[in-house]
Amino acid sequence: MPAVSQRAFRRLSIATTVGVTLMVLSGEAVRLTGSGLGCSDWPTCYHHRVLAQLSFHPLVEFGNRLLIVFVTVVIGVTFLAALLRRPKRADLVWLSAGLVAGTILQALLGALVVYSKLNPYLVMLHFLASMPLVVDAVVLLHRSNRDYSRRSGTLLVPTTVRHLVNLGIVLLGFVLIAGSATTGTTPQAGGAPGQLVAKRIPVELRSMAQLHADFALFLVGFTLALVVALHALDVPERVKKAGRVLVVVLAAQAVIGYTQYFTHLPPLLVELHVVGATSLVIGFVHFSLSLTHHPIEPVLQGSFERDNVAASRVAASPATASSVEGPADGAKLPEMAKTTISS
Repeated sequence: MPAVSQRAFRRLSIATTVGVTLMVLSGEAVRLTGSGLGCSDWPTCYHHRVLAQLSFHPLVEFGNRLLIVFVTVVIGVTFLAALLRRPKRADLVWLSAGLVAGTILQALLGALVVYSKLNPYLVMLHFLASMPLVVDAVVLLHRSNRDYSRRSGTLLVPTTVRHLVNLGIVLLGFVLIAGSATTGTTPQAGGAPGQLVAKRIPVELRSMAQLHADFALFLVGFTLALVVALHALDVPERVKKAGRVLVVVLAAQAVIGYTQYFTHLPPLLVELHVVGATSLVIGFVHFSLSLTHHPIEPVLQGSFERDNVAASRVAASPATASSVEGPADGAKLPEMAKTTISS
């Protein structure tokens, strides 16, 4: 089978990331328009009919399913490309396989949501399960053109900062869970005129929204303090910039959240809030990845046979043995470069 170049695989990674993100937003649009039961069966739209009838709710639900099928095909092609990529890398294969497994899980959850008549807890789980897919896709895109071989990474911040960022990601998980539960208590939990109205989570909206806001405000304060501390440390500008971007996204998300609550949850603002939640996940992953430096992977030129021959000649040459082995004993490295991470 033909080999896949590094550039082609990166393009597929970009398409996969965009597709997974659109899949999340499309699913939320189905809920906000009350189209969750527009197709009453799965995988067909109706018992003996694949296509949806020409009506708003069935078309919205069926359109979401078509998008999922398209994204699934893109993910499958990306996984196949990871197997055929040259040079082949195990980390990219595993990340691509994770996307395949996550998509299959999402499809099964979608079927359960339909057959349970939009059970609010399954709807909540269906949304939350899409976030690891977003994380997987973003990490795959980041790694697609960077060298993640053993001992190639350099930690750019103190170890404590990395632990604090990981703690921030855990806090973000609590925020997403509380936000998804809050959504299950709102009037837009999936019902529509002429359809079976979806059940709601039996918790008062105000109480659930307050819990979600408490988690969110704590996350904002924690992240802001962390980013301010980073600007007081001797860390690269790329880390500081990633932190500033994250704070801006957090602030915008907080503004949208309070606005949608006090304006009685207009669907457009709720959709924007989901866009913000997805952006937060991407922002935190990007922030975490910015804490380490991995060089851009060298682009493989020419045929693989010539590359292997050239590599063998270089390795066998006595004149280059010292350069292959690395710096001479006693060579001084920058203090920050002494800390490395494994692949």
